[in-house]
Amino acid sequence: MIWEEQNLQFEFGEQWHVLKLDEHYDYRERIARLGGTKSVDFLGVFNEHTVYFIEVKDFHGYRIENKDRLQDGLLADEVGQKVRDSLACVISAHRNSAQQEVWKKFIDLLCNRQKDIKVIIWLEQELPIHPIQQRKALASISVTKFKAKLAWLTRYVMVSNIANNILPDVKVVNLPRTSA
Repeated sequence: MIWEEQNLQFEFGEQWHVLKLDEHYDYRERIARLGGTKSVDFLGVFNEHTVYFIEVKDFHGYRIENKDRLQDGLLADEVGQKVRDSLACVISAHRNSAQQEVWKKFIDLLCNRQKDIKVIIWLEQELPIHPIQQRKALASISVTKFKAKLAWLTRYVMVSNIANNILPDVKVVNLPRTSA
């Protein structure tokens, strides 16, 4: 299953069941009608075992503009809220959707304390050329801030990208960028 998000293409293997949540009818026509509601980009189940909330941020060309969001924890707040709203969407859709079978798999895993829930912040950005500046840029991405905002749900919170892909059985590539 292949999905595009921002300037990235995600190819999920056979062991995945994935929804592009913000495009799903049950999100758009139900909970998204409540002002200010947001969702993660992908909601997935891997190997019938683990639920993944995946938020994609492609900061290529916008690293400097987003530096403060990363350092001040604003992006962590945003991701925490998106996960919260996405969870509300799953519950609502399971209760009210005509497609309850789509949501049952998620509900069963989310309610089972023996199963894992993982939040992945997929963060692409161009790094400075100089190694010291690269280390500083990478250090500004504090997974601790993300973990603090998501501790209410899970301790499995990770930042990933193409160079350090931690998603099992997923291939991610950059798509050609159009110049503005």
